[in-house]
Amino acid sequence: MLDDAQLPNVTIRVLPLSTGVHGLLGGSLTILWLPDGTSAAYLEGSKSGEVIEEPDEVEQFKLSYDEVSSHALSPEGSLEFIRRLMKDG
Repeated sequence: MLDDAQLPNVTIRVLPLSTGVHGLLGGSLTILWLPDGTSAAYLEGSKSGEVIEEPDEVEQFKLSYDEVSSHALSPEGSLEFIRRLMKDG
């Protein structure tokens, strides 16, 4: 993972457990930017995936992503956190 973080198209950010419960817990969210300028949200859980294209819903997912991201460690801080875990583990 640390090697992949050096790629120009990869950013790793760790979300501390102290953030607590949030709207994106329990799965993953990918925001898809389409060639026509619109966007969609792809939600994936352990047993399913779903593409959301309705603009108001996609906007809500973008806001949720921004909120969660505001609590994440910086990219540099995230890599340092991972290195500490590897060293201590």
